[in-house]
Amino acid sequence: MLTKTDLNQIGQVVDEKLDKKLKPIKKDLKYLKKTLDIVVENYDENDVRLERKIKKIETHIGLTS
Repeated sequence: MLTKTDLNQIGQVVDEKLDKKLKPIKKDLKYLKKTLDIVVENYDENDVRLERKIKKIETHIGLTS
């Protein structure tokens, strides 16, 4: 039967193996998050600019309530 020490050692080996395999995935996730943050930021800025332009046009035409 395995002792608690044996199980801890097995757990450490498994953790080390997983860490090596997960390292590239974590790197890719960080890159994707940064890219997504940039896309969202640009989308928000463009959306706000467009909204301002539409409000100006509506005011100029007299469509505002």
